[in-house]
Amino acid sequence: MTHQMIDASGFFAIPGGLARPRLGAVLAAPMLLMLLLVAWPTTARWSDRPQEPQRSAAHGASEKPKMPRAKSPPLALRADVQALGFGASGTVVGVVLAVAPEDRDRLGERCRVGLSIHDEERLVDRQSAVISFDEDGTALLYYEWPAGSYELRVEVASIDTEASGLWIGDIEVGTADQPFVPEEGATVDAVALEAPPADTGSVRFLPPPDRGGIGGLQLEVEVPEATASVEFFQDGVAMGQRNRPPWTVSVTLGDVVRRTVVRAVARDARGRSLGEDAIVLNNPTGQLGVEILLGEPDQATGTRRVTVAVSGAKRLQQVTLSIGKRTVARWATCPCITELDETELREAAILAADAVDATGARGDSVLPLAGSGGFMGSVRVELVELPAVVLDPNGTPITGLGADAFQVFEDGTEVTVDGFGTTADLPLSLAIAVDTSGSMQEIFPQVRDIVAGFAGHLLRPGDEVLVTVFSWDTRILLDWTTSVDEIAGKLDAIEPDGGTSLHDAAIRSLEQFRGRRGRQALVLLTDGEDTTSRTGWRTAERYARTMRIPIFTIGLGVGRLDFSSRGVLKDLAEETGGASFFPTNVDELASVYARIDELLRSQYLLWYSSPSDKPNEELREVRVELVGVEGSVRTIRGYYPGK
Repeated sequence: MTHQMIDASGFFAIPGGLARPRLGAVLAAPMLLMLLLVAWPTTARWSDRPQEPQRSAAHGASEKPKMPRAKSPPLALRADVQALGFGASGTVVGVVLAVAPEDRDRLGERCRVGLSIHDEERLVDRQSAVISFDEDGTALLYYEWPAGSYELRVEVASIDTEASGLWIGDIEVGTADQPFVPEEGATVDAVALEAPPADTGSVRFLPPPDRGGIGGLQLEVEVPEATASVEFFQDGVAMGQRNRPPWTVSVTLGDVVRRTVVRAVARDARGRSLGEDAIVLNNPTGQLGVEILLGEPDQATGTRRVTVAVSGAKRLQQVTLSIGKRTVARWATCPCITELDETELREAAILAADAVDATGARGDSVLPLAGSGGFMGSVRVELVELPAVVLDPNGTPITGLGADAFQVFEDGTEVTVDGFGTTADLPLSLAIAVDTSGSMQEIFPQVRDIVAGFAGHLLRPGDEVLVTVFSWDTRILLDWTTSVDEIAGKLDAIEPDGGTSLHDAAIRSLEQFRGRRGRQALVLLTDGEDTTSRTGWRTAERYARTMRIPIFTIGLGVGRLDFSSRGVLKDLAEETGGASFFPTNVDELASVYARIDELLRSQYLLWYSSPSDKPNEELREVRVELVGVEGSVRTIRGYYPGK
């Protein structure tokens, strides 16, 4: 782990460092902060520059903190940066801020902190957060930055008083050899930066008795519970399919020792891919076998699942995945699975992965991509999924239809529908996030009743609901439960106050879905844009795409010309397969929730095998028509095939 050194501005590092960059040692944060305060020499210079911090123009009128010209001496500030571990694409750092003891009372309860880092040529990152300093005058924030040398600028302005200050210093962000692991109860900015965890429900080859040779070998895979079949491939050639456990396959290695790759793809009863894994046999001695598996495209989210399979590792230390020269994911254990944007993959030249274990053995793999024109190699789209909603001439969803009510066409040619179902067949885990900032105070009694009524009407036996509320911070008001009767009472005890931490609310709410299965959705209500989150929009968006939970956003009173607020809410919905709504007043809110109820309960799912031989870069147009039913169908208009 890289530690910071003292510079002319009084910037320094913790002597000795931490044995392992786990957040628990930091979040027991008094210990880290005490070390910092003890380590700071009394001669280290506090900042004393009477400069006025800048204020973002994005704050709402009712919530914007006052950041006036300094009418009193500036706050004396100090800052330190500590590498805590690697995240998804960079180094997660803890930024410790401290004000001089004599200035603590001048800060008030809450402050807006603006941080930016610059290299010699450009602005690398800029973040803003509303936080509270501890009684000892310290605060801890978390960010993910690329390794390098930077100038750090920290601006602090009290929301309650006229106190403000500025600190500027040089920092060195180093690399880390362990993943960043936040512990239970971590702040939301720490949770959002956790390195991707291993997917416990994934496909995994069990270690074979040996790693190859000649003759034959039997392999077995572990698969998710919902698996109905497993397809096996050897060096890209289909070997066959098993439709029941044990999920085994016999591999012929031949009479000559040669490297061979065996791949397994698990599917559910509807033919949908549940994941895949690969194992490398007869890999050169001293090398790890590494394979990049590019999954089928997800039409709803515009992403592809990418799996990095590693064979032959002894106590795996790190696996890295890159698009071109940019690192997009890191793992400390396998399975190594992530979701990547389809558009970015289509424009990239290569995907590269490398791995290293505790013995120092390494391995790598490079997957060529066509770059600006589609993926290289053969096209293999075995299954096309079509989520569809049928509306009558009045816009009301039509339910109860069978597969014979649909005709599906691809590029004008009718295709055979292989499967059909409704999302209502599966239990629902529903999270409801409610804005309780000060601007919601007047209308909150109506909001409370509408939200409680929505949950009561939507949920069925077997469904569960969770409620979070957010203003300055986000908290779980009601944990997962099948009882909706508690919602109104819990919300009744809330007194709206404070700012709007929308980004934090999305992250904290999505975090609660970890380990859950079945249908899932988040319905998020707010009356304005984010003003006080600890996390930025890019971090929240990345987390939402990682969790892959549909988000239905409601912008209450967000006007047509409020492009920034509408854009964030639309993006959250579109990126996750949900929908966005913008009622002008609280009287329209009930109808919005009713519409979400209809959409969640009336969706059909159709799937078919594509007969097309179009190249990857050409769009395949899709049309769904009704048979004997008057109405219209909403579904995807087309798709690009995947590898």
